[in-house]
Amino acid sequence: MNGKERATLAFQHKEADRVPIFELTIDNPTAEFFLGRPTLCGFGGNARGLKRNKALLDGTINQYLHQRLTDDIELYKKLELDVFPLVSPQPRENAIPEQLTENTWKFTNQKTGQWEIALYHADSDVYDTVDSSIKQGGLAELEKLTDFLESQTFDPDAWDFSPVDRVVEALGSEMMILGHIDVEIGSTFEWAETFLIGLVEAPDLIHRYLDARLNLALPLAEKMLQHGVHGMEGGYDWASNKGPIFSPRHFRKFVFPRLKKITDLVHRYGGYYVKHTDGNVNSLLEDIIQAGVDGFQAIEPHAGMDIAQIKRDYGDRLTLIGNVDCSTVLVDGPEQAVREQTEYVIRSAAPGGGFLLSSSNSIHPGVKPEYYMAMLETARAVGDYPIKTE
Repeated sequence: MNGKERATLAFQHKEADRVPIFELTIDNPTAEFFLGRPTLCGFGGNARGLKRNKALLDGTINQYLHQRLTDDIELYKKLELDVFPLVSPQPRENAIPEQLTENTWKFTNQKTGQWEIALYHADSDVYDTVDSSIKQGGLAELEKLTDFLESQTFDPDAWDFSPVDRVVEALGSEMMILGHIDVEIGSTFEWAETFLIGLVEAPDLIHRYLDARLNLALPLAEKMLQHGVHGMEGGYDWASNKGPIFSPRHFRKFVFPRLKKITDLVHRYGGYYVKHTDGNVNSLLEDIIQAGVDGFQAIEPHAGMDIAQIKRDYGDRLTLIGNVDCSTVLVDGPEQAVREQTEYVIRSAAPGGGFLLSSSNSIHPGVKPEYYMAMLETARAVGDYPIKTE
């Protein structure tokens, strides 16, 4: 049985030969540990930020993107994972960064004049947008962006789908391939405060913004499905460790109706939709299911997400993907703790199918490669069906 077959059975809530293994992203140093060479894998800031910026400046962005995808394909094959997530086409035009300091970069949209500033932290290998015209200008700048988005129509020729085709050709017969689409809530951006204020003070503007984003994203997702991906993943975080970043009532008003449009599209093509979010979303799980989500990834134990309880309450309607803690044992160990937690997660969530093992987020730069290897080894040692529950 190959990974595509294994993952498909999991989403059908059936038992395969063994528990399928999923990982959202795998950063260096873990990627380099397994491949034995420098890589551009994952979301680490050096690979995603600095090297990409320099490639944009010196005109080698196509070579950069090709090598990055080469590294990810080789890594997922090497690890014999069952799902390859987050494949996406590339825009044919990219904003050229302006380097302000050694680790600070500014991007300006030449059509709107709006700008963003990104900062790289070498000590943690994090590259994030830290300031923008919307953060500074508030709702007026968000309306300016919304006006621009509403004036745009989807142009498939503006996108290069060859990365999608490349992954489907290389892995599509043996792994489940997922593209990326989500309801793009600004609450995860550097201008989160503006978005949250808008939910209360300018709800019509928030509706317009979300619709404008979705009206461009849906046809892009449909093209990916037509190019052969097997489903979609949505990666915007919805919660902190204490609960959703805004009320369930606002999620039902602004997010879930739009999410249902996404899942309906994916299901029309016979695919599956996976929602990733950090944090404690216990209060949203029923709504997530009603919105048509097939799989829920992360399930952070550190945020009070008890996978055993979630399996009991929702496991017949929602495929669970997680939840070996990448904030504790995969960072600090020891190896025995990794093995014990991995085995506990499998025994709690895998019986009956409807489960894929992964970390509780991703294999970020702080994860020790040896601990991730211990997680994989344990999964293959105790993950054969039928699962022993004692």
